[in-house]
Amino acid sequence: MRIRSLSIVLCLLVISLLFSTAGCGVKPASTGKQSLVVGEIWKIDNIDPATNGTLTMEKALITETLVGTKPNFELQPNLASEWQRIDPNTWKFSLRKDVKFHDGTTFDAEAVEWSLLRAIQINPQIVSFTKIKKVEAENDGTVIITTSIPNSDLPASLHYSNTSIIAKSSVDKDGKMIKPIGTGAFKLEQYDPSTGDLKMSKNPDYWGTVSKLDNLEIRALPDPNTRALALEKGEIDFTCDPPYNELARLEKVDGLKVELNKTARTYIIEMNLNEAPFNDVRVRKAMSYGIDRESIVKNVLFGCGEAAKGPYMPGMAWTNENLKGYPYDPAKAKQLLAEAGWQDSDGDGIVDQNGKPMKITLMTYPQRPGLPPMAEAVQAQFKNLGIDLKTEIMDSSAMSDIAAKGKWDMKMSAFATAMIPSPSYHLNILYYSKNNKVMGYNNPEVDRLIDQSMVEEDLQTKYALSKQVQQILEDEEPVLPIAYYGVAVAMKSRVNNFVFNPTAHDYMLTNEVNIKE
Repeated sequence: MRIRSLSIVLCLLVISLLFSTAGCGVKPASTGKQSLVVGEIWKIDNIDPATNGTLTMEKALITETLVGTKPNFELQPNLASEWQRIDPNTWKFSLRKDVKFHDGTTFDAEAVEWSLLRAIQINPQIVSFTKIKKVEAENDGTVIITTSIPNSDLPASLHYSNTSIIAKSSVDKDGKMIKPIGTGAFKLEQYDPSTGDLKMSKNPDYWGTVSKLDNLEIRALPDPNTRALALEKGEIDFTCDPPYNELARLEKVDGLKVELNKTARTYIIEMNLNEAPFNDVRVRKAMSYGIDRESIVKNVLFGCGEAAKGPYMPGMAWTNENLKGYPYDPAKAKQLLAEAGWQDSDGDGIVDQNGKPMKITLMTYPQRPGLPPMAEAVQAQFKNLGIDLKTEIMDSSAMSDIAAKGKWDMKMSAFATAMIPSPSYHLNILYYSKNNKVMGYNNPEVDRLIDQSMVEEDLQTKYALSKQVQQILEDEEPVLPIAYYGVAVAMKSRVNNFVFNPTAHDYMLTNEVNIKE
């Protein structure tokens, strides 16, 4: 009995010691695992790289493209070690050796052929800027790509995240996506379609620098306020674009840090040029003069951005730095409206033409926190011009669906301008007549210059052609550029070695990111 009693006493002493040290700052033994939890700004209901490559390549680090890019938008080798143009329509890509997919199979030309052809079939938009006609595996390490027309931008277009390469085992026998199996620094372990959450583990056999993180988790948090709260509560370690009016406060929260960065994205307002009043260039210019961009950047974006003059942010190799833009000039705006036949004939404060008041609707979406308050600011500024503007906030896909039906006025978005690191990408998507039926912009000279830019091999000549297009766009103002996008990155202070990449399309993680213990 004495031995048993002594054992009980010793156990009680050990338990007491454990509880006493727990309150004295003694930490439990570290597992040694480096984990990062990211709050993603978009709902995740699709993990197919052919249509959501930005997620799988830049954020989850699962997949990779043939061609990479430097932070200054210069191309560099990635899964392709080099490439050369054989003739105007034919390119030869040499593949990196000793690369494996996450399932252990070899990355080779046959896999590239299958993956690219699949991506094109699923996402026809890829063809609009790659101009790919044929993909053939010449041998294990060489892929021959033939384009339908001469396209000097083919290597740049193969940096597009939706062309990232996956293994055949990514799909089932019917071609349905099981999960993306790529060559990247992380392997997908779990995807929950009900929440959109992803869990990845480090790829120890990665061909490049193996990640310093062991695990990476992405949680879909489309509401900006929810992202900010989750970061404060410690539920996530990293996110971007919390509400801009919260940035100064978050920066002062112990254990958090906030960075403001520039990226190739521009806040714009597109208009239905097929309908009045937007088919009158004088009205479009009046609206542009009526927007106080400097005030919007200061008071709505809280300095997270810069007033825009044209489609591309300053400093990019192909940006036309000589554009004058449209400074805030309400008097000039009212003069142009009057010249176009829009005046307040009945004294109700709204300009009208032939008895019809100018009442228009501006659509935008909430995931990017700057958009709804920017829409409200434009609404107030247009009221000063006598324009009755109503704003509608909806999901971005719903906004696109409404515009596709043709019955719409204006929509505001944050438009990525360098998903492909070449000027022709953005110009093709938004201003080429065959590609913008929804907006309805049609200028044969712009089409000709874009075509010529895609063919031109000399970069300086290519960029000069792009700058000509940018000048025409300023003269005709088919789209209203509002501000160059600023990305606010908020994270725990212990997140180490994150370096923002301007070519990212929200944020781009690297294998150097780690957690300071």
